[in-house]
Amino acid sequence: MKAMSHFAARTSRRSYLARMAVLLSLAAAGVLAACGSDNSHANDTLPPIATTTTTTTMPPTTTTIPDEYTIQKGESLSGIAKMFGLSTVELAAYNGIANLDDIQAGQVLKIPQPGAATSTTTVASVLDSTTAAPPTTI
Repeated sequence: MKAMSHFAARTSRRSYLARMAVLLSLAAAGVLAACGSDNSHANDTLPPIATTTTTTTMPPTTTTIPDEYTIQKGESLSGIAKMFGLSTVELAAYNGIANLDDIQAGQVLKIPQPGAATSTTTVASVLDSTTAAPPTTI
């Protein structure tokens, strides 16, 4: 085999690089045309892309509140009221308890249901009975 001259090798290499450049530019033009970047009519030929939106809806949680609660050893009226989302005064008034510290284990409390109106006169009468001022003489 005859050795290629330096000039012939350079010419062959240039020819190869030129062919590769042409192939790469044709490939790039084909990709761009397929993407629609340089062809304004490409959108007319492509099918529409279906898009969906997913929404997750959680069902409302319901908490059942009992009508009655039996006081356990070591519990306080304020702790029981917090369990049911009530104020201590509200729970005491609903049960006619005048002394907030005078509850016993085993005692059954009535629990007001959400939306049930409690009488403000009941709350006032409970508070008045615990803080009644002594009669004054004139």
